[in-house]
Amino acid sequence: MTTQNTIRVNALPAPTWRWLRLNDTAIALPEEVSEALVEATLPEMEEPAFTEEEYSRLTGLETGMGAEFQQYTASAPVDIFRWKAAAGVKIEEPLVARVFATEGESTVNRFFFSAEEGSEMTIVMDLTKETPPDGMDTVSYGANATDPAAEADTASAPLSVTTDTRIYVHKNAKVRLIQVSRTAEAMASYVDVGAYVEEKGSLDILQLTLGGRSTFFGIAVDLAGTESHLNIETGFQAGEGQHVDINYVARHHGVKTDSNMNVRGVLWKGASKTWRATVDFLRGCKGARGAEREDVLLLDEDVVNKTIPLILCQEEDVEGEHGATIGDLSDDVLLYFRSRGIDDATAYQLMAKGRLIGCVRQIPDAALRAELLQELGEEVEAADEE
Repeated sequence: MTTQNTIRVNALPAPTWRWLRLNDTAIALPEEVSEALVEATLPEMEEPAFTEEEYSRLTGLETGMGAEFQQYTASAPVDIFRWKAAAGVKIEEPLVARVFATEGESTVNRFFFSAEEGSEMTIVMDLTKETPPDGMDTVSYGANATDPAAEADTASAPLSVTTDTRIYVHKNAKVRLIQVSRTAEAMASYVDVGAYVEEKGSLDILQLTLGGRSTFFGIAVDLAGTESHLNIETGFQAGEGQHVDINYVARHHGVKTDSNMNVRGVLWKGASKTWRATVDFLRGCKGARGAEREDVLLLDEDVVNKTIPLILCQEEDVEGEHGATIGDLSDDVLLYFRSRGIDDATAYQLMAKGRLIGCVRQIPDAALRAELLQELGEEVEAADEE
């Protein structure tokens, strides 16, 4: 039997609901490692080298899934994929990294990104269940991970795919990160992110999960500079006993910093979702603003939806808010559909699909966008394929 490490992940920065067991989640991780394939499509540009200061900053960043998980990924004998945008360069073409989360192995991948002052870059990461092309010549990374349930033994634990992503956003730089998890039905995915944003820097993150036994999203961002900005948008669908576990932490250090978290999703047939959202206003972040919002559609009575909003405050001149819309469709919405000859079942399907389609259409890579729209049963127009 494989030796396992049981750790706690996606922990709230300030434990609050211990008696409800919502402060964190236990997962079991085996110690063995294996390789995964990554196919990267890189923009045509001259890439500057990472500085020692950047590498040190990225290595020491807090990530959403927590310190124990960081230690696990850092200890894996894998290479780190690195990419950097030069100062003042606005890269129009996205960097697309396709991680092959195929059945038969568990993997971990590490990515370091940096955007120098005044630069702009977009990163698209696709955790796909598809089989890599024959003879694929690419860099490999990897390590094992298992079931999100701490009680699981090795025999019953699912295979998994893990990504550890670190981002350094320099002054006046803009970075957009898109991460899509669509692993095989029996697999778990762990998507961990840490970022540091300097003065007037901007980080936009879109995370989307369309499959797999369980999906863990973790993001921790240090809004260090004055007027730095963070926007997170998440779309999820889960059914047939699937689980989605999310932990987002925005650390407001700088003056007039701004963070927004927006989660939309659908649950059905025994699925569950836990979202931990923390806006942390630290001393000195005067004029900072943070918002947490979610919109979850529940299609069956046996689903479980847990939301843990948390606003920590060490500064007086700040503004924080949380809003949630959770439940089934209102009578007014159903009446609207019925008046147009659409039955209730179809109305629910349309509303559920619409939550995800809106996220998918934001993906800049045309091939991936068309592929995901087809998976959702949406007709792909010529404009989507361009």
